[in-house]
Amino acid sequence: MNRKLRALLLCDISKWPYWISVAFICRILFFFLVIHFRQYAKFDGFWGEIRSDSRDYLLPFDNFIKTGSYTPDYRMPGYGLLYLPLRLIFSKAVACNVIIIIQLLLSTVSVYILALCAKTIFKHQSIFYLTYYIYVFSSFSSLVDPVILTESISTSSLIFSVYFLTDFFNTNRSKQLILSGAFLTWTIFLKPVFCSLIILFFVLLVVAFIRTKTKVLPAFLFLIPFLLADGIWTIRNYIIYKQVSPLTRTVWFPWVSSSYLLPTAELVEAWGGDIQFVEPTADTYWFINKKPVMIGSDKNNDTVPFPAYIYTSQFNRDSLKLVKNMIIRIQVDSSMSVLQKKQYQDVIILKLKRYTQSIKTEKPFLYYVRSNYKRLIEFVFSMHTISRLFINNFITRFYSTYYYCTVFLSLLGFLLLIPFIFKLSIESVVAFIPIYTILIHPVFIKFSENRYLIPAYPFMIICASYSILWLYHRIFKEKHQPN
Repeated sequence: MNRKLRALLLCDISKWPYWISVAFICRILFFFLVIHFRQYAKFDGFWGEIRSDSRDYLLPFDNFIKTGSYTPDYRMPGYGLLYLPLRLIFSKAVACNVIIIIQLLLSTVSVYILALCAKTIFKHQSIFYLTYYIYVFSSFSSLVDPVILTESISTSSLIFSVYFLTDFFNTNRSKQLILSGAFLTWTIFLKPVFCSLIILFFVLLVVAFIRTKTKVLPAFLFLIPFLLADGIWTIRNYIIYKQVSPLTRTVWFPWVSSSYLLPTAELVEAWGGDIQFVEPTADTYWFINKKPVMIGSDKNNDTVPFPAYIYTSQFNRDSLKLVKNMIIRIQVDSSMSVLQKKQYQDVIILKLKRYTQSIKTEKPFLYYVRSNYKRLIEFVFSMHTISRLFINNFITRFYSTYYYCTVFLSLLGFLLLIPFIFKLSIESVVAFIPIYTILIHPVFIKFSENRYLIPAYPFMIICASYSILWLYHRIFKEKHQPN
């Protein structure tokens, strides 16, 4: 029995139909679980979920089909590679159903591909099995497969890119570099925040070529897909806007960046608060929830839900209550003219910017250190998706523990991989991607929503697997040493 179980669990790595079939069974269970316990909206005929951002990825292509114009265009068109050809043939609901099926299939294959990446990089069969089983039973990434968002596809695409990059060092086939560049380009067109990985991957290639004393010219094959795709996108943007915009023109939605919403978010960011306007528990939501507050009152229904340490010589609780009431008047007072609303908004923006600058000037530790630390913790350790989905408390605790154990083991993996990072060897790529993702979102962009970690999570699993192997050999090597 033990021999049969061992043969089943440690099946030949090359038997890809077996590994992909097991992954498909696990992934489809999560797929139907999300659909069954759906927490977000959908539309008629669509099986999956629609989140607050979903419309922004579909609407430009619906408009393109109707009018020939890709608008609104604050999102890069990576999602359209799937949606547009399907939408030309099917209804919107059917096209979206096909998309989430494709996301499921790509996610399934990526489980096996990720494990192959780990084996290729670290030259050890055990790390294949560890990576495969940790990832295949993980809920964190698979919960977005039935959702119209870029997380699922960008995660799979990034895994494929790393696989072809690492496989090039085994096969020395130029085609692998082009494929790696193509998948990374698609990842960037889905999530422009990963554009820096183009530079990182290219540097790793050049360093590897220099070390082996071979010509670096093949490394430029990796750049061709991005240069072609982004070149076309940049030319298109220049023709329309007369400015060079190689990626997105704004991090924020246009209606946020052009109104009081942006300085509201920037003020909340200054002390490390939650800036999700659509979440009732978020700090920014308090400003726009249309519930007036009494200035000078600290009754339960009037209390400002912010910590006392955020205030400066430029603002206090009553200052924020005043701003909130001004925002509410813009929202609900139909007697105000357009000019009056603009004047109110200008005053609100000036006040909020002054408050933010005062935190930056008077409380630099809060602004530069404490707020970033708070966002980092929220980004890495919050588990909103799991807690919302699983009704059973035991399952919730199990998968929360599963996630936290993976995170802590990956942190150990980061430390163990530091020598590879300094050497800029190919092993460093599995640590670079999570480290970059964890820094770029909460520290530089100042976004702490946990779902943005999803594309980097598979590489955290490789780091966790590496640390498990290290601990295993460390413990058992010492155990079997002679006295």
